[in-house]
Amino acid sequence: MKNIENIFNEKLFENNIKFCLEKIIIHTGVAKQNKDKNFIKNVFDSIKYITGQKPTFSKIKKSISNFKSKIGEIAGIYTTLRKNQMIEFYKKLVFIVIPKIKEFKGFKSSSIDRFGNFHFGVENISVFPDFFKEIKIGFNISIITKNLKTNYLNILKRIEFPIE
Repeated sequence: MKNIENIFNEKLFENNIKFCLEKIIIHTGVAKQNKDKNFIKNVFDSIKYITGQKPTFSKIKKSISNFKSKIGEIAGIYTTLRKNQMIEFYKKLVFIVIPKIKEFKGFKSSSIDRFGNFHFGVENISVFPDFFKEIKIGFNISIITKNLKTNYLNILKRIEFPIE
């Protein structure tokens, strides 16, 4: 009987996530190390391994001499998760990764923008349990909600997002 309840609760939780979230974007900037092909390959493989989806390169669109950047060079690597991959990544993030962060008490509700979207940075990729390489890569995670102009705080709490 408990197995049926667990399956029902998990399906309900997944349906709540589908109802509330539109997509999750994982992004990291590599413009400073864009000459180092080995570093870019490591970052690319790391994001691919964590998300289960092949990332995309974002390229520089306009040359800026102060930053020594040229058109067409790699500026960042990102991937957008939707549907089942988004749900799996969200569950891994909320139940495994975030509790591993030392002295973490919850995100501040002021970090949510006026549309209910939430953006935060992770300083080191090694907080993910399925990642064994010792590589220092930081990245940003954007959790994009579905048209939640009001009451987004309660909805994010309903899908167990750790907010103070």
